Amino acid sequence: MARTADKLISDIRKEVSSGILKPGDQLEVTALAERFGVSRTPIREAIRTLVESGVLETRPRKGSFVRVLSAKQLLDLFQVAAELEGMACRLAALSLTKENVEAIERGLAKCTQAAEIQNNAEYAMANLDFHTAIHNASGNDWLIEQLRQLQINLNSYRTMPYEIRGRLNKSTDEHKIICDAILSGDGEHACNLMRDHMMLQGKRLPSIIATLEQQKNN
Repeated sequence: MARTADKLISDIRKEVSSGILKPGDQLEVTALAERFGVSRTPIREAIRTLVESGVLETRPRKGSFVRVLSAKQLLDLFQVAAELEGMACRLAALSLTKENVEAIERGLAKCTQAAEIQNNAEYAMANLDFHTAIHNASGNDWLIEQLRQLQINLNSYRTMPYEIRGRLNKSTDEHKIICDAILSGDGEHACNLMRDHMMLQGKRLPSIIATLEQQKNN
C-alpha cells in the first residue's frame, strides 16, 4: 500500500509540475482511482501527503485542489527562482561537460519543435527539460535540490503565459540567447538573461492569479 501511495504521490507531483493539473483544479478521489487503476485508499493517502507538503490544499465542503498561490506568494517565488536559476546558469557556464552541452541543446531543440507547432503541452515538458539540463550542468547538488523543490510549486504557473499569442516563440528566443551565453562561457550574462526571463513570466501572472482566487472564493 505504501509503495502504491508513493508512486501516486510521484505521479500527481509530475502532473502538477508539467501543468497537466493546474492551480485550482479539483482532485476527485473516485476519478483518480479509476484513472490510475487503484483503490481509493492509496489515493486518499497520497492526497493527504501532498496537502501536508503544500502541493495541494483542502477547502471546506469542497475537497482537495491544486494549491493556488496568492499574487504576492507567486511573485516572491519567482524572485527566488530567478536568482537560483541565474546562479545555475553562471555555474553551468564555468564547468560545462560534453554531456551537459548535449542535454542543454537537446532541451532547446525540443522547445523549438514544440513552438513551431504551437503545442503548449509539449512545450511545457520541453521547457522543464531545458531548465533541468542547466540545473544539472551547474554541478551544485544543493542548488539542484533547491530548484527541484521550487519547481513543484512553480512549474504549473509557468505554463499559464503560454496561452498568450506569440509567447512560445518569444520564450524559445529567450532560451536560445541564454543557451548561447552559457555555451560561450559568459556566466554573468547568462545569469542576467535567465533572471530577466524568469521575472518576465512572473510579472504576467498577477491578473491570472486574481481570477483563480476569485474562483476559489466562489
